[in-house]
Amino acid sequence: MRYVLPLTISATAVALLAACNAYGEPPPANAQAAAASGGRQCIYADNISGYRRGEGDTIVINTNSRDYYQFRTQPYCADRINWENRVALRSRTGNFICNGYDAELYVPEAVGAAYCPLYDMRKLTPAEVATLRANKKLP
Repeated sequence: MRYVLPLTISATAVALLAACNAYGEPPPANAQAAAASGGRQCIYADNISGYRRGEGDTIVINTNSRDYYQFRTQPYCADRINWENRVALRSRTGNFICNGYDAELYVPEAVGAAYCPLYDMRKLTPAEVATLRANKKLP
């Protein structure tokens, strides 16, 4: 009788451990882990070093002097940005931006600041960067 209780406790513990692993790995808790585990490309907001107007209603963001990301914004917003002023990207989710909806563009104006919504984030390929450089749209 005195061996039944420890065996029951041990069997219960083994069953609980097996149940915890039955669903596989939990989803990543933060954007950095999500970027490392999948094909998503995330930007660390502190690494952004430049902003440029892209084609149409797009904005090109430079990170670490070699990676370029393109965001789409509303046409009214892309047209009113004065690139001589200091624009900034404001993250809504912390330090990592993993899709366009995670950030917005801060645009200073004479009457205050405007925030332009961003969406459709994608990393530009080396061929696209070379084309933009050949057209003198990137340094």
